[in-house]
Amino acid sequence: MVPGALVRIGRSLGLGAADEAIRETGEDAALVSSAQAGSADAFGVLVDKYHHKVFGIVYRMCGASDAEDITQEVFVRALTALRKFQFQGEASFRTWLYRIAINACINELRRRKRRQNVEGPSLDEDIETDSGTICRVAPDVSRLPQKMLEQQELRERVHEVLSTMTPKHRAVLTLVDLQGMDYEEAAKTVGCPLGTLKSRVARAREAFGLKFRRYMND
Repeated sequence: MVPGALVRIGRSLGLGAADEAIRETGEDAALVSSAQAGSADAFGVLVDKYHHKVFGIVYRMCGASDAEDITQEVFVRALTALRKFQFQGEASFRTWLYRIAINACINELRRRKRRQNVEGPSLDEDIETDSGTICRVAPDVSRLPQKMLEQQELRERVHEVLSTMTPKHRAVLTLVDLQGMDYEEAAKTVGCPLGTLKSRVARAREAFGLKFRRYMND
C-alpha cells in the first residue's frame, strides 16, 4: 500500500492530473519551438511554469541547503541542450526536464559522497550509509514557496525519511507519489523499463513505509 503521508502531500500540491499534461502539451510545444528559435521570453515562461516542480524534485532528492542552486543548474543545462531537443508528444518536454533534474541530483549526491570520503564527515553534512542518506539536522524550509509550507510538520517528517533512502528509491517516490507522474512517464524520466520502474516503486514504498513507521514510533 502507498504510504498515506506521500499520497496526502502529493494531493495537497495539486499534482498528478492526467488531463493537465494533455492540456499543456500544445502550449509546451509552442514555447519550446519559440525558445529553440532564440526567444528568451519563451524559455522564461517554461522556467516559470516548471520551476516549482523541479525545485520540489531537487529539494526531496538533495535537501534544502542546495536546492535553489541545483534548480538553477538544471535550467541552465536545459537551456544549453534545448536546441537538440525534439518534441515527441505528450509531456515529452516535462519528462526531458525532469530527467535532467534527476540526473543533476544523483550527480550531486555522488559528489557529496566522494567529498566526504576525502574530507571526512562534518558535523552538519548528511550521513551516507549503505541504505541511503541520513540527515543530521532538520531541513531548512524557510526558502520554500508558501504553498509548500502547508502541513509543514508532516512534510518535514516525510523529507527526513526520504533522505535516508537510496537515490534511486528517492527518485521514483518523488516522481510517482509526490509529483503525481504516471508509471510510463516516470520510467522514461529515470531511463528504465516500465516493469523495472514498477518493481522499484513497490520496493521503495515498502521501504518508506517501514522507515516512516519506525520514525514515527521513535
